[in-house]
Amino acid sequence: MKIFYWKLNKKGKFLRSLWVGLLALLFLYVVSWYYVDDLTIKIALPIAFTILYVIDLFYRYRKMKKE
Repeated sequence: MKIFYWKLNKKGKFLRSLWVGLLALLFLYVVSWYYVDDLTIKIALPIAFTILYVIDLFYRYRKMKKE
């Protein structure tokens, strides 16, 4: 079992990005929903990070499949 991210292979990096990213997005949605007052930021910030997360997962998936 490898703990450090940079020692993982491409598949391990993809899987770690998948579950850690989902936890981070869940945390972002909960915090922005309960602690942000501005409705625009409450909606736009999590959606922007979700789009970036999906793009990153697609990129890591493609790299994993090339390996």
